[in-house]
Amino acid sequence: MPTHLPLDSVIESAASAIRWLRTTDRSALLDAIAGSLSANRDSIIRTTADETALTPDELAPEFDRMVGTLAMFADVLREGSWLRAAIDPHWRAPTLPPPPHSAPIPNGCIGPNHDVRRMLIPLPGVVAVFGASNFPLAYGVCGGDTASALAAGCPVVVKEHPAHVKTGRLLARIAADACRERSGPKGVLGYIPDADPGADFRTARDLVSHPSVVAVGFTGSPGAGLALDRMARERPTPIPVFAEMGSTNLVLVTRDAATQRPREIADELAASILSRFGQQCTNTGLILLDAPDTSATDDRHPFFARLRESLLAGRPRRMLSPAVHRGYRDRLNDLAAAPETDARMHAPPHTGLAPLVDVPAIIFARPGPDLFDSPRFRAEIFGPACIASTIDLSRLEPLIALLRGVTGTSPWGALVASVYLGETIRPEDRAVVEMLQHAAGRLVINGPPTGVRVSAGTVHAGPFPATNRPDATAVGPLAIERWCRPVCFQNCPEALLPPELRDANPLNLVRLVNGSWTRDAVRPSSR
Repeated sequence: MPTHLPLDSVIESAASAIRWLRTTDRSALLDAIAGSLSANRDSIIRTTADETALTPDELAPEFDRMVGTLAMFADVLREGSWLRAAIDPHWRAPTLPPPPHSAPIPNGCIGPNHDVRRMLIPLPGVVAVFGASNFPLAYGVCGGDTASALAAGCPVVVKEHPAHVKTGRLLARIAADACRERSGPKGVLGYIPDADPGADFRTARDLVSHPSVVAVGFTGSPGAGLALDRMARERPTPIPVFAEMGSTNLVLVTRDAATQRPREIADELAASILSRFGQQCTNTGLILLDAPDTSATDDRHPFFARLRESLLAGRPRRMLSPAVHRGYRDRLNDLAAAPETDARMHAPPHTGLAPLVDVPAIIFARPGPDLFDSPRFRAEIFGPACIASTIDLSRLEPLIALLRGVTGTSPWGALVASVYLGETIRPEDRAVVEMLQHAAGRLVINGPPTGVRVSAGTVHAGPFPATNRPDATAVGPLAIERWCRPVCFQNCPEALLPPELRDANPLNLVRLVNGSWTRDAVRPSSR
């Protein structure tokens, strides 16, 4: 197993596997890894639970998501439309005079009558993956970044996460065994151990700067994500970094919704915040209640009173790691010291708790025109806490100021924004929804931000600082496109075309031929 090999050896071993990775081989490899993981389900969940303080019940759906994502990308490869193969053949019509340059010709094309064919091809090198502390399976060694990169045709090297070393090495061994049993290339999924945590930053720099690495996938903090992005841009040949970073996810509760079902909504949000003890990138960060009296920023309002009751009923619990625990404590202390914070910031007593154990909290913030100018109220709270305040949605100016950053800050950027509506849709509700779609990658109606479905319709991204690449998604079939680029073959002889673009369509792919999606072969008359 490559766990203890030097970094250069692991990367070069992965890089040498590039030419082997044909489409049919890749789908079989993904299925094999998924099958081997499933065969070791109990061992993986038990190891991860012991190491991270996540419970088996919490890890079970995450395990299913990891295996399901591998299987999904295997199916994506077999179906074939992900390649975006497009064919615009020569138009042969002897009675048609040659069109002038830039004039329309049949098929809706413009310009010279070339035969042009396009498809996505994998980036020619290794994808470096930095997994997440909070999702050791779904965003770990065999998680979504790894699955999508292998599907695209790129070997992967995973940097070990210090928060779950045993889990990472177990997953790497299972994946390596599955690859070997399939007679796959050695090192197609490499693994860099965190042998010296003190040199962790140097290891990241060495990995990102290696000439065989062509792209980076990252899930973690804004500081680390932006540092990797800078390293990648400062290389002699810059490479793309797809970084999912901190997200303060916004929840708006309209006046009608809070009046009609305050307890239901409060309980749902509290349960969402307490899920995985708030250690999720989709956790609720800021709750804004639409209220005529915007000074009621504490539990005098029935909705806030129920939210406080439900949230603070959560039991003390151990957090993922010492670093996560320190970060959570520091954020609460910083918010408690803010002049905008209500003097009765609500959190149970912290005395007598064991190391790494913490409690839920709710921070009531007095609204004001520059409340969210302060970075302390815009930065993510990674833990079981939320900021709660009020807003008057009968006037959209305060929401515009928050989302667009017109009071001196940058625009609001989050992975998720949620809005709870009343039974009747009002004109101002439509305006709010239209505004929120520019602030987040996923907009939820009448539901909490947590709970990510892996499907073609899902977007897991968002404007900065939630991610550095809001044009991409880390979840769903489109995640594969991060590790590819389009290439066009013009007037290329049939024998030199890749199989995906040949007339006969030997791989039976879905292709865009003459402007229509089809599996049919290209008719000779069109050539």
